[in-house]
Amino acid sequence: MIWYIWAILGVFAVVFEIATPTFFAIFLGLGFFGSALISYFVQDSLILQIMVALLGMFVGAFVFKKRRIADVPSSKIGQSDEFIGVGGKVIEPISPENNGRVKLDVPVLGSSEWDAKNIADTTLEKGTLIEIIAIHGHYLDVHSK
Repeated sequence: MIWYIWAILGVFAVVFEIATPTFFAIFLGLGFFGSALISYFVQDSLILQIMVALLGMFVGAFVFKKRRIADVPSSKIGQSDEFIGVGGKVIEPISPENNGRVKLDVPVLGSSEWDAKNIADTTLEKGTLIEIIAIHGHYLDVHSK
């Protein structure tokens, strides 16, 4: 195979890696670039070129499994769970039917006041101390302290 075809495939893999943060296509791209080098220096070595490309893929898969890169758990919406446990106070009552409003002791994701839902089926009155259980993008799950 002509060396620049492998190089073009490598460029496509790197561009794909930049467009999607998977950190897997980079290994595919490295395999393709390795195949391009082999093709440039050793003519008529298609089997060796394919083996080098496959080696790049397998190294990527091995690194992923060994380092557990793909198995990293994330929260439901991709936000950090570092704010779980932050306390605050109810400023608008939270009933089982309706969300209320809380003022937090420290700002969470840029805001000190949030809409909140009680995870228990009880009403939290104004002034009740609360703690964050989960962040759902535009509201918090809380429970009383």
